[in-house]
Amino acid sequence: MGYDLDKLYEGPRSERRAKRKKVNRILNILIVLVVVLIVFFGGKLIFGDKNVDESVSSNQTNQPADNEGKAASDDSQDKEQEKEQTTDKPDDQTSKEKSTEETNNEQKEPESDDAVVETEGDPESNILKSIVNSAWKPIGTTQAEPHSIDYTKDSVDRNEMEMAASYATGFDRSDMVVWWLGRNGENSITATVSSKTTKQVQKVYLDWIPNEGWKPTKIEELKENDTPTYKDYKKSEPDENEDND
Repeated sequence: MGYDLDKLYEGPRSERRAKRKKVNRILNILIVLVVVLIVFFGGKLIFGDKNVDESVSSNQTNQPADNEGKAASDDSQDKEQEKEQTTDKPDDQTSKEKSTEETNNEQKEPESDDAVVETEGDPESNILKSIVNSAWKPIGTTQAEPHSIDYTKDSVDRNEMEMAASYATGFDRSDMVVWWLGRNGENSITATVSSKTTKQVQKVYLDWIPNEGWKPTKIEELKENDTPTYKDYKKSEPDENEDND
């Protein structure tokens, strides 16, 4: 009976041992697989990163050389351009200074004190003073030769006469009243004008220069407007006393 009981206990024990052995084998296999995987992926990570670092470092060492080459070439080109600009600059400045001086000289010529000659008029006459400026020039013209004097209002010739009178007196065209235009010779006229602002009356002598236009030759500053046109204008004005009556 005891012998049978021992047999009964040995059966379950052997089964448990067999199961443990199987479990141990499976665990060992899994451990080996895990170790293999760790070694595989670990090696890949280590050697892979090293290769990447080497390739990156090689690219970085090569790239600056190209950039430096480009930068050097760009710097050399920029320096050459700067040299060209610096060498060209004085010429440009010289030409600009020359043109500015010429412009200033042209503007100063009419205002030169040496060019202007003023003469006091006879006290018994209507002339306060006479002015001659050797710097006066013809104003230019759009008319063709042969020239013929034309006093017609809004004609090209009359317009150029008034421009010449404005140029000589300094009166602005919008502020200037033309009282008289009359012949003073074959190719000369006189223009009596006044300023609306200053009430100053001046008689301008103009000569026709072929292909160059009217040129002022003399100005007479008058005490009063003695033109027939002005006298007629004064007669036509209403008398203030009559208005008050």
